[in-house]
Amino acid sequence: MTEFLVVGGNGNVGRHVVDQLLDAGHTVRALLRGQARVPALEREGVSLVVGGIEDGDALARAMRGIASAYVATSDEEGSVAAFETFLQAARSHKLDHIVRLSALSADPQSPAMLPRRHGEREKALERSEIGWTHLQPTWFMQMMLEYAPGGIIAVPGGQGRIPWIDTRDIAAVAVAALTEADDHLGQTYELTGGVPLSYHDLAREMSAATGRSFEYRDIAPQDYAAAMREQGHPESYIALLLELYEGIAADTKAQLRLGVQEALDRQPISFARFCRDHAEELVRQL
Repeated sequence: MTEFLVVGGNGNVGRHVVDQLLDAGHTVRALLRGQARVPALEREGVSLVVGGIEDGDALARAMRGIASAYVATSDEEGSVAAFETFLQAARSHKLDHIVRLSALSADPQSPAMLPRRHGEREKALERSEIGWTHLQPTWFMQMMLEYAPGGIIAVPGGQGRIPWIDTRDIAAVAVAALTEADDHLGQTYELTGGVPLSYHDLAREMSAATGRSFEYRDIAPQDYAAAMREQGHPESYIALLLELYEGIAADTKAQLRLGVQEALDRQPISFARFCRDHAEELVRQL
């Protein structure tokens, strides 16, 4: 039995990393900014440390006696510097391996904020002299648990397709990398599902799994931006989303990658299975 550090255990991926590590007989030390918000963190075998990745005292408590960590961080301004602080502490505490949640778009030279910051964090980890594994997923299937209020998916995605991935698959790759490090050190896994799907495809599969009606409405970017402003989102975030949806509508995000197959020697979870597994949660949006 080994104890692993999980940073981001409240997240869509981190909660499954915690569950899967516990199911495999390991224990987890979770570094959290606030309270535990998911059932995984309330299970036996989990200890909690409250603090951010820039908090030296919290990092000392979180890393003491730990050799390997899964890390997911925010993308806010200052996140690259905070991650470098985390890496300094990791070196001081002699961590051997960090498995980091990145993004398929990661590029330190990108003019776009999200890809650039992911890319910069990847490069910082590679320079740290700590063993590393990068996880680069595409968009999460779990997003659809809250993206269809009233049964309507209203986004400016056009007819573009994405090979959506189940966060349980991302977590399974993370756990494999943590527990079988020799096979995954220095690897970058580009993670997608097995089939590129449009938003029309998603609505059809969600309807089939639940017996209820889901519909995709392709709205104009300016209307989407206006709705986001009404919800109180900052302009920088709205600009980021519009940039992402522009790429989706142009069908530039449809390429399949084989990271799940390479890391786990199996096919990714299908969106149809995701919908069956989460049918009750999907219906709660109606």
